[in-house]
Amino acid sequence: MKDKTGSMISSKQLIFVIIGAQFGLGVFSLPRVVSEYAGKDAWIAVILSAIIPIISLYLIERLGKRMPDQNFIQMTTALFGKYIGSFLIILFIAYVIAFESLVVRIYAEVTKLYLLPKTPLTVVLLMYIFTIIYIGSKGARVLGRINEFMFYLLLLSFMFLLLPLGQSDYTNLLPVGESGLKGIAQGAFTSAYYFAGTEILLVFYTLVNKKEEVMKAGLTAIGIVTALFCAMVIIGELVFGTYGLQKIIWPGLVLLKVAQIPVIERLEFIFLFVWLGTGARPTINMGFAASLSLSQLLRIDEQKYHIYSLVFVGLGIFILALLPHDVLAAFKLAEYAGYGFFVMGVGYPLLYHLAAFWRGGVRMYV
Repeated sequence: MKDKTGSMISSKQLIFVIIGAQFGLGVFSLPRVVSEYAGKDAWIAVILSAIIPIISLYLIERLGKRMPDQNFIQMTTALFGKYIGSFLIILFIAYVIAFESLVVRIYAEVTKLYLLPKTPLTVVLLMYIFTIIYIGSKGARVLGRINEFMFYLLLLSFMFLLLPLGQSDYTNLLPVGESGLKGIAQGAFTSAYYFAGTEILLVFYTLVNKKEEVMKAGLTAIGIVTALFCAMVIIGELVFGTYGLQKIIWPGLVLLKVAQIPVIERLEFIFLFVWLGTGARPTINMGFAASLSLSQLLRIDEQKYHIYSLVFVGLGIFILALLPHDVLAAFKLAEYAGYGFFVMGVGYPLLYHLAAFWRGGVRMYV
């Protein structure tokens, strides 16, 4: 099978695409959100929360194996029929647009606050929208390469977060298990939606040239993201403590204010310049998935007219991104939208498996 929007991607590139879909600016608020429920055991909650994306990955990968020659649109139509199938596809596209609009809004708020305080919010938002459209128009292969390049920039910039460890207190993590099973479980459930992004595999599965390596690539990606999330939470707790984290909206950014490097002032500025590119990957990747789904749903020539689908998705993201009154409202909406990951990442593939079993019987699962 050939990807008309720009060649298929390798399993290695799929690792970076999934990481890019999951790892964004939300990691800066993760220590505060998880520690609110799990306290000093927030890092344990983060590890446990990785179970959800692994379940999502397994369900989608098995579904792809059952119907390897069909893309997301063809699979949906075959299992649910034209009308119900079209509704499910439109719902998926609407979910991506709504969710990513909040991601873009939060990015724009951070950019405006730290880097471009005098620039109108609409201008900052349009900068991100143009980025989504431009990179998405280059096709899946270019998207994969950009994600790979940005991942290494991410790792390099992540090293800055190790600097404040000189002012840390290891007793902030003790005693282990103090929050109890209930607290840890609540923290794990809350942090699970930070792993939103594995649902992108519903669209990208048919774009991978070696489908037998999809599961391995997905587990590798989730493992890397879990490690980075866990590191961010541990560093935040070591430096600020559980109670200190609750007073900071973006602990990850404030960590950079704690770090001191001779000659270099306002280290967070340098960090943000890198992160505003690497951190925009969730919107770029998910926006591409939504626009490709829209092109296939409308049965238009993807090579010629995919750009129009990208513009439509980008315009939807831009309009919805303007709706929250402020960044706190955007955070609250993002929390609710994050639960959509459970629907799209777990509920959708489960529903598809049930439909496949109903239509194909036991033979399809032998």
